Amino acid sequence: MTMDVPAIEAKNICFSYGNYPVLVDVNLVVRQRDFIAILGPNGGGKTTLLKIILGILTPQKGEVRILGKSPKKVLGKVGYVPQNTNINREFPISVMDVTLMGRLGRSKYGWRYSSKDKALAKEALEKVGMWEFKDHYIGELSGGQQQKVAIARALVA
Repeated sequence: MTMDVPAIEAKNICFSYGNYPVLVDVNLVVRQRDFIAILGPNGGGKTTLLKIILGILTPQKGEVRILGKSPKKVLGKVGYVPQNTNINREFPISVMDVTLMGRLGRSKYGWRYSSKDKALAKEALEKVGMWEFKDHYIGELSGGQQQKVAIARALVA
């Protein structure tokens, strides 16, 4: 895949919830290696656009391409970390275990994690600066730290 192919391309995206239009003829091109921010008011369609890009929602009009392919074809290669996660702070699960959950369904060992899974989780936690917290319970972390763990989980998926 060449760098000329956009990472994300959305053309003429339209989406409504009932009779309430949220997105009307939205166009977006994100080049590979670009970082972007999507800003707007509450209810302005930011999350809806992201869900359409990820293939979670289908636009009523328009087309989305990720690296030149439909979102359904790249499912599992694109991660999504929501702004808020509903984590039960009392549930006794470690940072490492939460990260490894991104590997569920990918291992040929069923519910057991391979040494490759564990190495990928370690690498992801190191990338987000959370390796030193691997044995901490997720509920002990701040919201920002929990977000980093969620990113690590998405990276290993």
